[in-house]
Amino acid sequence: MGEAVGKSGSPSWARFFGPVVMLAFLVAQSFDIQSYPLVNYDAVFLNDAGLQLVAKGEFRADVLSQNPGFEHHYLWQPPALALSSAASYWLFGFGIWQTRLASILFGGMALWALFQLVRSIQPGSIGAAVAALSLFVMPPWVVTAKDARMDTGAVLLLFLGTAAFLRTLDENCFRKAWTSFAAGLCVGGAALFHTAVVTWAFGLFIVIAIFHRRNLGLLLAYALGAALPVALWLLYCLQYPNDFLQQYAALLSDRVSHQSVWQRLLGEGQRYAATFKRAPTFLLLVLAGTYGLLAHSLWRSAKVLALIVLTGSVALLNALVVGGSFSGYYILYPLALVLCLAGIGIDPCLSRHVSGRVMRAVAASCVALFLVNGAAISLGPRLLAYAYQGPERDYGRQFAALSQILKPGDQVWGAAPTWYAVVKSGARLDAFEPIPPWQKTQPDPRKHKYVVVDHGASFDGMTDYVKVRDFGADLPKVLGAPLTNKGYRFDLWQSKLMP
Repeated sequence: MGEAVGKSGSPSWARFFGPVVMLAFLVAQSFDIQSYPLVNYDAVFLNDAGLQLVAKGEFRADVLSQNPGFEHHYLWQPPALALSSAASYWLFGFGIWQTRLASILFGGMALWALFQLVRSIQPGSIGAAVAALSLFVMPPWVVTAKDARMDTGAVLLLFLGTAAFLRTLDENCFRKAWTSFAAGLCVGGAALFHTAVVTWAFGLFIVIAIFHRRNLGLLLAYALGAALPVALWLLYCLQYPNDFLQQYAALLSDRVSHQSVWQRLLGEGQRYAATFKRAPTFLLLVLAGTYGLLAHSLWRSAKVLALIVLTGSVALLNALVVGGSFSGYYILYPLALVLCLAGIGIDPCLSRHVSGRVMRAVAASCVALFLVNGAAISLGPRLLAYAYQGPERDYGRQFAALSQILKPGDQVWGAAPTWYAVVKSGARLDAFEPIPPWQKTQPDPRKHKYVVVDHGASFDGMTDYVKVRDFGADLPKVLGAPLTNKGYRFDLWQSKLMP
């Protein structure tokens, strides 16, 4: 198989593009980091263990402690995100932007890693820039970064692991075993952010088995590297087997699809359709990249062919393992690889030295249409929210009434978005949102002095409480349409059994 895709001198801007695009991503997310999106239960459940570690030296999710098995240890998700947020809280204190900082930083670093990954295969740099900018504006990428989730950290390490594997395909790679081990170590580290990386991990296993079939030592080195971080975490978890079963095992069982193969494939297709319903120009980018891969015979390169096999494997495994699951973020993993291939394929289409004027114009149009479409979807609603919903999205203003009532030592049973106000008041929160296996909790009027629920909502045990007031405000419509389902508007109830 061909080794090089095409050697061309790298332009001077390519040396700076990686760090610049990373910084640009950080800046682009900073202007509304406190207000968009609204605080939701994902951010609270995934990061509270980090707060408890810094505040009390205990790695546990206090907001989930009403659930059986959650009282003493945090085993609900792999630990990397919570540890990252702990570092942020330790350095900068507790707040909304501190919670979101790590995932946004990882998101920017992943753009840099993607740029370098594509450049390592197609040194022309233009395609690498297209791939990085496309991920920059992809709506699910922006949302998962702003939501303080674990996907950006996982994808960052997966890019690094994939780049390390591709390095083993070079003839001048003299430490292939160690490089393969490093690839596995990156993938294992990614698994400490999110279990969804298992499809990418197995995809790389398949690719290594195919492209290094005469050197199974590299496969073993990769497997050992990938297993090491996961094994260390599992050894920690298995010290508390009951908690592990009630937390992580229950969540994993809920997330893995139990549908038929056809239902899983259909569910996966529906997730792709929902993701790109408002950004259909993504298909133009993919078509242009596919044309470039075929027309310029780029697939003959071992690295490109390996990436094609990896992308297909991850997409198929993703559909079979989690197809039909409600989380739309899972498709980010195969889509990230699709962007790699699109960048590689579109690079020669944009080159004056390779393609004619018409082809360059068509390819540039496909790229521009997607970048504009993606930016409009990922940035447009945020600008409108910033301009028209500023006061209603101001967390401090909307939760001021609650903060004034709560006293240190008070216990609250309520909605997860109250987390920041409750903690900063010196009180504690038991979040009522159910988690797998979806057992509902209810307030204890002798323990929970206050209950906070959505405005107008009822709850089990409300006869032991009296409504004190409502607070917060609904979000006003923007240009006649809502930008989200609901705002910060809640009812505050007080126990009849506590003074």
